[in-house]
Amino acid sequence: MPLLSDLSFLSELDILLGLVFTASLIVLNPDWRLALYALTAQYVLTALLLSQILQPSPAILRAFSGALATTILYVTLRRLTEQRRAALIQLDGEPPLDSIERLYRPEVFVVGFPFRVFAIAFVAVGIVGIASSMTFLGLSAYVLFSGLWLIAMGILVATVSRDVLRLGLGILLFSSGFCILESAVEGSLFL
Repeated sequence: MPLLSDLSFLSELDILLGLVFTASLIVLNPDWRLALYALTAQYVLTALLLSQILQPSPAILRAFSGALATTILYVTLRRLTEQRRAALIQLDGEPPLDSIERLYRPEVFVVGFPFRVFAIAFVAVGIVGIASSMTFLGLSAYVLFSGLWLIAMGILVATVSRDVLRLGLGILLFSSGFCILESAVEGSLFL
């Protein structure tokens, strides 16, 4: 059975790029299924990052809590989708086509795709500036960037989302970033 130490071939840059990609996917894509896959991958990458700066047990615990959170969100979103579909069937009497069902799907984000892309670019520029010019309690630049990136993406998702469950994804992103920074600064909690 592979351990977290067996995954040491993943460099800091690989984990950082994975975190950037998954958080950006959550911000850009309105489909909840893809967002949950990205959130699951983000929790695994967060656990890999934490395993490099802490003992493996808190990192495994973080991955396990992420798996539980995404499972709960999956069941909730699946039930909500079935309820919306049942309401459409009740209105029309027969199952709607996918194109008709998309017309009645509520909008997830308040703003359009181009605004979200520019917002991610502005956040990235700001965080690169902060992480490269500031030392925060002796943290390495990639840990600081990873934590700040997830915090900023969580705030961005919470700001531009219209859906309450998408707001929950933003809060989970924010808490992952905060967990990275807190764990890196206060390592005595996990001795």
